[in-house]
Amino acid sequence: MFVPDLLKGKKVLITGGGSGLGKSMAAGFLDLGAEVVICGRRTEVLDEAASELSAKGTITTYPLDIRDADKVEAAIGAIWQDG
Repeated sequence: MFVPDLLKGKKVLITGGGSGLGKSMAAGFLDLGAEVVICGRRTEVLDEAASELSAKGTITTYPLDIRDADKVEAAIGAIWQDG
């Protein structure tokens, strides 16, 4: 339905991206050319998802509990610091 490079040059952050709906959305954004950052509490789940999805494009992980507001702020700064 969309052109494959629709989101080329864009970065997408997905919380809960290691499984379920978050992981599915990550795959979809990768298919559209976006760079994807997935966050979640369980590092091993994030790493497995990133390994599985890495063939589709650039995906990185950021272990994070979104219930900690200070860590969320720090994560947002770090994730978008490099563009």
